Amino acid sequence: MTDKTRNEQDLFDDARSRLIDIFKRLDVHPDARERLSQPELPLQVSIPVRMDDGSLRVLPGWRVQYDNTLGPAKGGIRFHQAVNQEEVTTLSF
Repeated sequence: MTDKTRNEQDLFDDARSRLIDIFKRLDVHPDARERLSQPELPLQVSIPVRMDDGSLRVLPGWRVQYDNTLGPAKGGIRFHQAVNQEEVTTLSF
């Protein structure tokens, strides 16, 4: 695991621990706790890009949605050669 991935995982773990604290304070039903603890839709895509030098690079893209129970979901989305699922999951959280 790279330092960047470890830092992003730390951010996600921190966000998740805050959510658990909120669950306890608000006495959230266990079903809702379970549902909100994981993203609903993680999606990875590959974006082919023709570079200025004529070469083709395929860059990863991620979209993660957490929950759409109350309607359309706002999620995290990123297209970049250094993007990963942990970063986008934390953004969507």
